[in-house]
Amino acid sequence: MRRIKNNLATNVNEKITRKEYAAFGSSTAVSKAATALSGALGGLVASTYMGLSDSAFATYSTIIFILGFWDIANDVIVSSFLDKTRKTFGNWGRFKPWLMLMLIPCNLVVILQTAPLKAWFPDISDTFKVTYLVLLYFLNDAFSTFYNAALTALNARRTANNMERGYLVAIESILSSTIGGCGTYIAAILPYILPNASEAGRYFYSYSIITIAAIPLTIWNIVVTKERIAEPPKADAPKLREVYKQIIQNKPLMMYMISEIFGHGMSVGYGLMTYAFIVAFKNEPFTLTFFRDTAIQFEYVYDGENFMALLSVASLASLVTTGLSLFLAPIIRKWVDDKILYMCTRLGTGICYTAMFISVFPFSAHTPAQIFIRIVIWYAIHGLTTGFYQTIPNLIQMASYDYAEYKFGDRNEATVSSLKNTLSRILGNCTTYATNLFLIYVGYTAYAETPELMPTESKASLVYLFAICPAIFCYLAVIPMFFYKLSGKKHKKITDELNERRQKNLDEINRIEEEKASAEA
Repeated sequence: MRRIKNNLATNVNEKITRKEYAAFGSSTAVSKAATALSGALGGLVASTYMGLSDSAFATYSTIIFILGFWDIANDVIVSSFLDKTRKTFGNWGRFKPWLMLMLIPCNLVVILQTAPLKAWFPDISDTFKVTYLVLLYFLNDAFSTFYNAALTALNARRTANNMERGYLVAIESILSSTIGGCGTYIAAILPYILPNASEAGRYFYSYSIITIAAIPLTIWNIVVTKERIAEPPKADAPKLREVYKQIIQNKPLMMYMISEIFGHGMSVGYGLMTYAFIVAFKNEPFTLTFFRDTAIQFEYVYDGENFMALLSVASLASLVTTGLSLFLAPIIRKWVDDKILYMCTRLGTGICYTAMFISVFPFSAHTPAQIFIRIVIWYAIHGLTTGFYQTIPNLIQMASYDYAEYKFGDRNEATVSSLKNTLSRILGNCTTYATNLFLIYVGYTAYAETPELMPTESKASLVYLFAICPAIFCYLAVIPMFFYKLSGKKHKKITDELNERRQKNLDEINRIEEEKASAEA
């Protein structure tokens, strides 16, 4: 096997600086803003804003579904390249150059994916639109795989300190929840900021501005990042089959990944949330009374059309409870093991969505206002588990990296991350494909611009699926974690021993560098 030389890493015991925290936080904030807006409106691009016919939408969905399996080969190639080709670029290390190289292409492709072709070029054929979307999907997948695999590997090496890992995850979680909720607020006020633009145009312009603003902050984050986990100065680059053998033998990692794959199925419900709000509320005026019969009673009159305003109310309700759970997560995990918190979070989320389904069934027996209030109540209660879910899984994944290093001497974060993402994408593609076919089956695409004409049964189906799918996948995600054994004192013992190894590796690297410098002098 080929001999490799690792880059010089920072002392394993050096604390993360305020500058690093600031760079990480600001970069994450803008990135989360783009993700939030994409989550609020992104799913409408192909299904609504492109003006595709039912047959064209079905063709597009089928092609994307098939292309999703390209991820299997794509992720294997990219992750193997990053983990096996351990060439360093001076003080930039192994991963930063790939992040810098992929940053602009990734953002450019995503912006082009949001272009409102129907509004700008009304005479363009369905064939061109489908070809355009499929090509950009392929490019986005190729670029983002490199970027995300390298970023995951770099983030995992920022610190070996479990508390600092918790702080970084907490920062990302707080920003994700706070700004994530703002995605619907941004969408709700866009008609007032850009009154002359179409709904699709507003999304394109706002997303482009946020994405462009993220680029310099992301560069700053990459530049100031330090690696604190030192590998041996000379090591054998493992063959790909050996890497996958190690992954399979890493039982804590496998249990966590299986659980996360099931959990990814929750995206079916999240993806349908916007559609459920469109068909249930877009053209249904009603009045909501808050704090009835009290001195602070007030009313909200919803006149239809701007369904994003209702999504904003739902997000605001969950934002408060999510903030509370984010505050409690780092405190409670001092006494409760991450594994237990993870399982309780999944179970609690499943219960909330099950209760949401029960409370709105049957759909025809409730007014739109009653349905909205019941969805918001359970969505808000779900926020009590969101903060824990945004904090704990990343820490469990990093613990599994530590276990791999402890047992095999190799971390291989890029391969592990890509494998997990590949499996998640496969399930995601299956669920997205099924969701798109379901939209066609219930007639959503035919009624996208006139949801008030959609049959009540079709509206009910969308609302039910939005509630019940996350519940099912949450319950499934709990099962594998019963077999996850890396927690508590066992993980602490492994971490302590690893830090001793890492310091020895760093001392050996410094000794070699000093000998080289003396020889050159």
